Amino acid sequence: MSGESTGEPIGTSAILDESGRILAILVFWGLLAVLARYGLGNVGLSRPGQPLFEIGRSLATLFTATGMASVLLFVVARGIQLAGE
Repeated sequence: MSGESTGEPIGTSAILDESGRILAILVFWGLLAVLARYGLGNVGLSRPGQPLFEIGRSLATLFTATGMASVLLFVVARGIQLAGE
């Protein structure tokens, strides 16, 4: 582990490719969260305190947290991969 790096700098196109993958992860989990919150949460006359509303809100929170965790895991794994090169 010497202090100097032998690798080349990461190019702009590689950074855009990585951010495109992160965006795809966020869009996927975000759409699931929106469908749960506003689709399932608004079935019939669903109001706060009723089961479908609470399930929709809980699923939306779960999907949002899963999306954020997925992005964090992807960034950490990609950082480890780049550090090993």
